[in-house]
Amino acid sequence: MKIRLDDVMQSFSYPFDAVYYYYIPLETVLMFVNGKIYGKAVHGIASLTDVAERSSDFIKLPDIGDRGRKKVMMGFAAAMSDTNTRQRLEQAADDASGRGFESVLREEKLLMPWFNYRDEIYREFSKRWCEENALELIV
Repeated sequence: MKIRLDDVMQSFSYPFDAVYYYYIPLETVLMFVNGKIYGKAVHGIASLTDVAERSSDFIKLPDIGDRGRKKVMMGFAAAMSDTNTRQRLEQAADDASGRGFESVLREEKLLMPWFNYRDEIYREFSKRWCEENALELIV
């Protein structure tokens, strides 16, 4: 079975643990937030119950959760050579919402390096997950 790399990576990026992604191979991604469906409408699918009843048609995409996202932030912070910047990023990564982390990134003009770092980590997670689940990635 084939799956798009961008679709797998998308499942890592939403900043809430209560969001679940399901993939309909080469068709669309369904996103559920607190039981409500978002994204492109799919005939006959309106709830998590519908997904469960047709589970063979879907692939539940991976989620690294808040702990995983925090680990990625801490990894980026650890790579900083400037001690002050590293400490500010580490402290901001401890903030539950992650908003402080983005503020520090903006102040330190590290937004683009952060996005590049994060996307590379998510890309590697996605590739590993696809290998473990015998899925062929479409890049």
